[in-house]
Amino acid sequence: MNIAKVQPLNRIKTVGLTGGIGSGKSLVCKLFAEHGIPIIDTDQIAREVVQPNSLGLQAIAKQLGCEFITDSGELNRSALRQAIFTDPIKKQTLESILHPLIRQSMLQQITVLKQSPNPSFAFIVVAIPLLVEGIKDNQKPDYLDEIWVVDCSQDQQLERAASRDQQKREQIEAIIRQQATREERLHWADRVISNQAGLPELEQQIKQILITFNPQHTA
Repeated sequence: MNIAKVQPLNRIKTVGLTGGIGSGKSLVCKLFAEHGIPIIDTDQIAREVVQPNSLGLQAIAKQLGCEFITDSGELNRSALRQAIFTDPIKKQTLESILHPLIRQSMLQQITVLKQSPNPSFAFIVVAIPLLVEGIKDNQKPDYLDEIWVVDCSQDQQLERAASRDQQKREQIEAIIRQQATREERLHWADRVISNQAGLPELEQQIKQILITFNPQHTA
């Protein structure tokens, strides 16, 4: 599927896509990607910046402790996840290490995409799970043109996340409590993508968004 070519660089929008755990962000990204929309996944970047021998992993070992590094030199994700879940100071320290590295990589990727010759896409999707949680001074991040929220009920979040991650309902509920509320995310939404009625309805919304950017788009 081709999206109408967009010549002026300033017409290519940068969209921050967010939503609570289990809302369906990954599925929405997959559907956009199938239509040629570039996806920048900050979760993937977060994994890349803590690869063995990376500056991120070295900083974690130095500032948080070598107990979070495995004998094979990799990040001990389960130990770190448990530590930051119970210790706000460790969580802040980890964020101070990772966020600048993630932002730098993300901005580089945005720049490269916007400098693409004869781009075939009208917007870039940057998937940021905790986008709303990171908003400061009541200002949308300056690198984003719009914020799109994937929305569903909390019951659906619990069911999907528990099924996907093989976690107990109580664990998912604890994660939800740490995230922004549904109302807070919707407050920041320039566009809401509802993921409550199943895949066909979701695909139709994606199609309508593509038509908004390119009236000649067809499925």
